[in-house]
Amino acid sequence: MLVVKLSHKILSGIIFLSLAVLPETYAASLSGTMSVNQTSDTAANAKINALNSARRQILTNVLSQYANKEPLTQLIKDTSNDDLMNLILSSSVSNEQMSANTYSANITMNIDNDAVKKWLNTNNVQNWVPLAESDEKFTVLMVVPNGISDWAVLKNIARGDNIEIETQAMQGNQIVAKMPLAYRTKFTAAVRGAGWKYSDNDGTLQIWK
Repeated sequence: MLVVKLSHKILSGIIFLSLAVLPETYAASLSGTMSVNQTSDTAANAKINALNSARRQILTNVLSQYANKEPLTQLIKDTSNDDLMNLILSSSVSNEQMSANTYSANITMNIDNDAVKKWLNTNNVQNWVPLAESDEKFTVLMVVPNGISDWAVLKNIARGDNIEIETQAMQGNQIVAKMPLAYRTKFTAAVRGAGWKYSDNDGTLQIWK
């Protein structure tokens, strides 16, 4: 059960909304899908190469939303295929096709959040990967040139994906809010699809038009 206590304070023209929320756990599931088409001396070797390639690309695509991209990319490049396998919880394959020396398929991989976070921390890569069960939240800075109408659009985007927004402050055309870290990738993809731009600034997600 979620208990919310709302209070308002006005200071220097900024409206602060303070919410005391009973901790709620969010299941953070990180996964990705890649289409592969690989050729080698045998179909078996082509499949091995395809899986290795898909694993690296999925980790890069998914984790770039949760870590500094440049050191992350270099770390993935420097890590062996066997070690990267330890970061994957499970895999599935669809539309698989094989010939004498080719392999193609759609490969989906589910990432082990806890193993990834430990791996990134051990290698000194700044990250905000959520634990598998987490109540962590991240900060969003939203620039809304059209004021309330843009704010309503962003709230509807979040509501469409069942993402809770906690408004922290409003000043002029800027809004600061908190969201569950588990939904960072989903929300980023949703706002990008709606035509908004975004960037990361030391873990803070910035959104503008």
